[in-house]
Amino acid sequence: MENRLALKQKLYEECLTRQRSSVQRVKDVMKEAQESALADDENSEELFDSYREQMQHTREMYASQLLIAQNELEVLERVPANDLTPVIEVGAVVRTDNQNFFVAISLGKIDLDGSTYFPISTSSPIFQAMVGLKEGATFQFRDRKFNIREVF
Repeated sequence: MENRLALKQKLYEECLTRQRSSVQRVKDVMKEAQESALADDENSEELFDSYREQMQHTREMYASQLLIAQNELEVLERVPANDLTPVIEVGAVVRTDNQNFFVAISLGKIDLDGSTYFPISTSSPIFQAMVGLKEGATFQFRDRKFNIREVF
């Protein structure tokens, strides 16, 4: 059996890498949009109001995405990844007969050491169905039964 703590820390580091990358991507797109808008302003005496409104909307959209990505990163940075836990809570790795989960923030699937894990947030419905449970317990989610094999 692999070292549980080492696996948990690898999952955590992969989540951090992905979320930091997400924050940087949004920053880069915002910068490009800002540079494009400045270039358009300099090259044109009269821009149509609808174009200016569209550019403002685009900036607001990216600012909102950046705020969400940064907030998610802050939540992730508070996840306890250096301790093992016997119950399903923030920071737990949960292995079931159907899927494997890491309770942190919602991200896409992560393939690690020959297994697939799904990072989920504490506000996700599946977390709500399993919160507080331990190894050996079962829970139902969307007409599907999950047998909890490991929690750490």
